[in-house]
Amino acid sequence: MSSSPPPFPSPSPETPLSASLWQRLRGYWVEAPNPNPLVDQSLARAYIVDTRDTPLSAAMTAAVFWGLFLVLTGDRGTLVWAVLVHAMQWNMHRHLHRVDPQAIDAASAARTRRRLELRMLFPGLVWALAPWLFFPHGDLAYILLMYFFVSGTTGVIIAALAQWWLAAMCFGVPVFLSLALRLVLEPGSVPVIMGCLAVSQLLASLHYARKQNRLIVRSIENGFENARLAEALSSQLDHVARMAAQRARIFAAANHDLRQPMHALAIFVDALDTRSAPSADNLRFMRDSVDALRGSIDALLDIAQLDGGVAPVRLEPLRLDALFQSLDGRFAALADAKGLALRIRPTEAVVRADARMLARVLGNLVDNAIKYTPEGTVFVLARRVQRPANGVPAWRIEVRDSGVGIEAHHREHVFEEFFQVDNPGRDRSRGLGLGLSLVAGMAQVMGSRIEVRSAPARGSTFSLVLEEASAPQAAPETEELAGPAGSGSDPTTSAIRILVLDDEQPVREAMRSLLAGWGHEVALAANPREALQHGGVFDLMLSDLRLGSGLSGLAAAQALQAVGKARNVVILTGETAHANRVEVERAGYALIYKPADARALQGAIAASRSG
Repeated sequence: MSSSPPPFPSPSPETPLSASLWQRLRGYWVEAPNPNPLVDQSLARAYIVDTRDTPLSAAMTAAVFWGLFLVLTGDRGTLVWAVLVHAMQWNMHRHLHRVDPQAIDAASAARTRRRLELRMLFPGLVWALAPWLFFPHGDLAYILLMYFFVSGTTGVIIAALAQWWLAAMCFGVPVFLSLALRLVLEPGSVPVIMGCLAVSQLLASLHYARKQNRLIVRSIENGFENARLAEALSSQLDHVARMAAQRARIFAAANHDLRQPMHALAIFVDALDTRSAPSADNLRFMRDSVDALRGSIDALLDIAQLDGGVAPVRLEPLRLDALFQSLDGRFAALADAKGLALRIRPTEAVVRADARMLARVLGNLVDNAIKYTPEGTVFVLARRVQRPANGVPAWRIEVRDSGVGIEAHHREHVFEEFFQVDNPGRDRSRGLGLGLSLVAGMAQVMGSRIEVRSAPARGSTFSLVLEEASAPQAAPETEELAGPAGSGSDPTTSAIRILVLDDEQPVREAMRSLLAGWGHEVALAANPREALQHGGVFDLMLSDLRLGSGLSGLAAAQALQAVGKARNVVILTGETAHANRVEVERAGYALIYKPADARALQGAIAASRSG
């Protein structure tokens, strides 16, 4: 049963008046299965439960009726009607007690309810026989008594059956029409008037019953909608609670992973002696601490972007062989140093993927495989999927190792942030515990998922399936595939003029020290006014996104470039909001997140030379 449209909608110009009137009448008086089958199921079950005792009370009412008229009129037709009505009530009683309301499923609820309600036609027809079997001809008082008894009883039953609209119709219409017809056929004006009143009473009873029916059905619909919303809210609250617990665990672990290298770096800085140069070992340890900090922050940034659904993704045809060769170049020496054999099988596969993300995913998997394999071999291969689930040709990329393997009860946790088997002390030499979490998130962004097969002491196989693509005209280059920007060339070669725009003096001086050490001419400015005081045109401007006093570094860079102060602009920021990245990309500038490493800065310098 659905919430029907207003009783009298305005007809459209294209609809004939007769058809429009029929549609309005049909929409008002005829019900249809409810769009939500649970509503029909609820009504069908309630019908059985609520009307099981009705035959008994109806039998008592009928007994009073026929007994009264048998005493008053002595008409034996009352006995015939009594047999019919009580036989019918007994049949209804047995039927209602045989049906199990819980056995009514949602799929068949509408049909079941319609059958149940149609059975009310039988008591309606039996009651409709009363005016014909023992009508008190010629006695106006008894006629009035029959009229009020029949019409009153029928009106009450119609109201009681309002939520089961078809049942109300099946009972009320035959009784009232039969009574009205019998009264109209009786000689005299009073019975005729009473017959007309019976018809008007029928229409009024059905009208108000229909309104009540709609109100009840709407309340049931609202109840299910509220239950759905409550369930959705409960699910969201559970999700929020899980996310809060997860974030609490992440920040607790991140607190340790960030504080450890910061603590080491602070000690090394305090140990610096201005009278003598720091030792090579101290410088190496300080660099390792900075790299550890940068790795933790970059990993947390990647997780935040994946969780927020704002990780930039560019799916395009990618040749796996070039990526596999890059993996061999990156990890062959590491595997050899550990006494492992890294075997990467050549492949002709071309898949649809984001080159940067896939390189990151496979790099993490190979790195983990080498890390957790004491001896043996690490395999990287791609094989065609014989029976893809969606019928689209695909390739399965696998990273296999002969390492320690993963216990069954740990497999569902290995993709959680900061989870590491047998590393409760957070030993940084064994990684951050973020790699597999990032791998899973990036695979999902590319429309795939990471599958794992593993057994303790027998190794592990991590794999993902990617759709096959047509071969590209040229293999896309990415930072991971091409190697570090500027690698293989001396950063001091082809010196350029660089303007550093940042409101914090320590940052400016650090950038001057690094860039000048590479042989470039460096000018510093805390705001656009200072930048304009430097003469000449700069090949590259490195501008912070947020300057002091609420100034926008992006707006300042655009203004300075507009007046010819800088040929190329790169924006640096420590803010990870998606809106900032979109704003910078819209301006056409490259974006580097702080803390910026040497590779990113060298890449910006190389791009400014070519630009």
